[in-house]
Amino acid sequence: MTFSLDNYSLDIPCGKCGKKIPETIGRLKRNPKLTCGSCGAVTAVEADELRRVEQSIKKALDSIGKSFGKR
Repeated sequence: MTFSLDNYSLDIPCGKCGKKIPETIGRLKRNPKLTCGSCGAVTAVEADELRRVEQSIKKALDSIGKSFGKR
């Protein structure tokens, strides 16, 4: 089973004003910079961290799937 969180949307707070900026994980992995629509500040998201979190979630879901398969 192939699983991707690329279409999942996150609300990233602006580093300057705190307003939440909605963006998908896939877009953040390709370009980790966001521009706030309220104040114009650029906030950078750590793309490598997004990939690590995605891998952790995939491993957890695989483990859950295996647990259900044993029943």
